[in-house]
Amino acid sequence: MTTPNFAVLRDQVYDRLGELIRCGQYSPGEKITIRNLAKDFSMSPTPVREGLYRLISEGVLQGEANRSALIPLLTPQKIAELKDIRLHIECFAAKRAALRGTPEIAGRLRKTSEKLKKARAAGDRRADIALVYQFQFELYAACSMPNFIRIINSLWLKTGPYLNLLYPHYISAISAGRGDWRERIAAGVENKDAAAVAEEIRQDIDQSLTCIASVIEAAAMLNQTRG
Repeated sequence: MTTPNFAVLRDQVYDRLGELIRCGQYSPGEKITIRNLAKDFSMSPTPVREGLYRLISEGVLQGEANRSALIPLLTPQKIAELKDIRLHIECFAAKRAALRGTPEIAGRLRKTSEKLKKARAAGDRRADIALVYQFQFELYAACSMPNFIRIINSLWLKTGPYLNLLYPHYISAISAGRGDWRERIAAGVENKDAAAVAEEIRQDIDQSLTCIASVIEAAAMLNQTRG
């Protein structure tokens, strides 16, 4: 069996770690060490270090001393900035995806949505967040714009860890308030209703990131009063 070369291993680390970050498998402020990653990925430290440094250079991670990195602690203002960017980009992607929609794409979205409901009912937060990401990017993939998808991915790298702050209260409230909005997206894709699909995505981004910014602000105020 051929051993993968260094560049391949480095890219594997970048991709695998990026997927974990996007899907909320790390929490804000959590430390990531080269030693632990190398153990988890069954690799030598060198490609792990290079993959980690690439994410640091892109601003996804914050470099620390002694061969480690942190998930950055974002301010409410930074979250608001990311929200505005994602609203513009992802609503465009949603419209384009809907116009190119097919019953097959709608079917895949429904299958993922059903898996998400089961994970949520079981209280499996990690699977839940991973399926949130999967659903969204199954939709965006219909754009057939790989470079555009990479831009969206980079934004999710920055906001993915903060999805953890939405559980359990926001998730319960939004489920009661908006109903089965992912089914409305699937139906919109089936019917090529670009406006309806974009509106569901707009509400999702606006409401979830506004909530995250509020949680961060409240935590900061609490820390100030304790100090």
